[in-house]
Amino acid sequence: MQCSLWVKTKLPNLTAATNSKLEIHRLDDKRYPLTFDEFVRCVGTQEECERRAVILSHKNDRATQDKALARSVNLIR
Repeated sequence: MQCSLWVKTKLPNLTAATNSKLEIHRLDDKRYPLTFDEFVRCVGTQEECERRAVILSHKNDRATQDKALARSVNLIR
């Protein structure tokens, strides 16, 4: 792995309270590792890593949380 090939993709930082960094780097034409606090979480295409970054990022949106809770309750029934 050559560090000179790494190009960071700008992502919104997680909440300041967690002091966590979520970054996507470029390894080559098709491989991008997603790092969370400097640990590689997954390697895939840029689109896959961006999708997983959204999942891993902390959301404090009450409406979205309520919808997810309602979906999970409906699945249990």
